[in-house]
Amino acid sequence: MKKYLSLLRYEFKTILKDSMNAVILVYPIIVLFITAFLLPGIVDKTADSSGNGATISLLIGFTLSLAMGGFIMGVLLGFSLLENKDENTIMNIQATPVELSGYTMFKIIYVYVLAIFSNIIMVGGLKLFASDKYVVDYENTTVHLLDAISYGQIIIFALVASLIVPTIALILASIAKNKVEGFAFMKSGGLFILIPMLALLNAFQDGKQYILGLLPNFWSIKPLLNEALGLSHSSDLSFYGYLGIGVVYSVILSAICLRFFLKRAKA
Repeated sequence: MKKYLSLLRYEFKTILKDSMNAVILVYPIIVLFITAFLLPGIVDKTADSSGNGATISLLIGFTLSLAMGGFIMGVLLGFSLLENKDENTIMNIQATPVELSGYTMFKIIYVYVLAIFSNIIMVGGLKLFASDKYVVDYENTTVHLLDAISYGQIIIFALVASLIVPTIALILASIAKNKVEGFAFMKSGGLFILIPMLALLNAFQDGKQYILGLLPNFWSIKPLLNEALGLSHSSDLSFYGYLGIGVVYSVILSAICLRFFLKRAKA
């Protein structure tokens, strides 16, 4: 236990030495400020504040809050693993009692915990500070997005949504040669992480929604969108049905990515 506590202290010191990593750690607070205060303020001051522009802007802000927590912490872990690769510390770790697989699992677990708090801050903070601002006209109905979601559901969502961390991190650390390449992959990967936003379109309200399920974060985002917007279709699963599939799918992907990363690291 002591060796892992020592590793944890070392990891945080290492993360804080890099300004980019430090920014990533406060990123959830930055996103919360944008979505809870800045975006609603801009919407209130626009001429189209009661029209489609306001609805689209607020829905994007809401979905962004759902999607970004696990992604940004996955990037943090990926950069940390790339730093190990750049400094050749991975070779040294393989010779220690912890071994590379144990060290990688240790990093995954503590960043997963950070991702849980990140999601709670962004989504729970949005509900706490901006429930009265996130009111949209959707399908000819006025919807209070955050009133229909409980804090308990947000915590459960955070636990499941954060399982995307290992997949993001291990793919990034496996295919990027260094942190510069990793940054380029991060920017392009950010587009894919928001694809579940397409679930808001009528075209993906029926069985075609499951095409989006190829991306693991769909299974955690979709149930909250359904709850927030009051969506109900015969093709929909229950709130916990989506999340249950999300857990299984994310764990399988993480195991595959971990095996791939360890194979590449030892090559």
